[in-house]
Amino acid sequence: MSNEIRGYGWRPVVKAELSNYRPQSGKIMKGGLFVRAEIKNHMEKYHVDLSCCTPSDAAEFENFADYLSRSFAQGARQIDAAANSLIAPCDGYITAHFINSMCLIPVGSHMYSVEKLLGGDTRAKEFAEGMALILRLDEGDPHRFVYPDDGACGDSFTIAAEKNMEDSMFFGARSCTFMDTKHFFGMAQVETCGNAKGVEQFPLGESPVFAKGQEKGRFLCGGAGLLLLFKKGMMFPDDEIMVNTRNGLETRVKLGEKIGVAIAVG
Repeated sequence: MSNEIRGYGWRPVVKAELSNYRPQSGKIMKGGLFVRAEIKNHMEKYHVDLSCCTPSDAAEFENFADYLSRSFAQGARQIDAAANSLIAPCDGYITAHFINSMCLIPVGSHMYSVEKLLGGDTRAKEFAEGMALILRLDEGDPHRFVYPDDGACGDSFTIAAEKNMEDSMFFGARSCTFMDTKHFFGMAQVETCGNAKGVEQFPLGESPVFAKGQEKGRFLCGGAGLLLLFKKGMMFPDDEIMVNTRNGLETRVKLGEKIGVAIAVG
């Protein structure tokens, strides 16, 4: 993360290159004779600090996928408790984008289709003139993600990666969940990476209800990203995220931090 600079606000930023970002091949490394060496090399390359994770000893991970998707230690990430706050569902770099009336997300000079992102689901049109938040996980981040608000899960489905990967991180293998949340009402969360089996969802049990900050799942491979889609008039991002995005910068956030607020009263 040595390329971090200072932008608008208190959080570090990096130059945004989302339109050039490609999912990796998404190989899930679950074992092998050299797993310890792979973990050590990865930690050195990405300056990984395990003190905020569990286990905190690299030797305790059974395989590389478990190391990459390591859990946070208790208290390592604080969940913003304000009722109307939207929290970051993972560690990573974030940008905020208005969805236009044609249900397209403008990212730099590129336009991305919400309908294509959701695998052709007709509910994509419900997000016209809404807001999209894009989070890109750094390779050194713990690859865990949580629910951003209290609510209940609706439909959830997976989509295979597009054959033509020139469409960037938006159209890698992805897991889509429609959610009815307490403060943001109908929204969608999309986890994407380079492998159809690279996103593991944690079961909720018999009830579809979840709490803000509750673990939703994990990524088992790198090249991961996460998108949050909101309907018109439901959410507005923090000012610094909006300003940095307009200036071509991604803002560094940590899981549980406030990244936006509810506009409507839930």
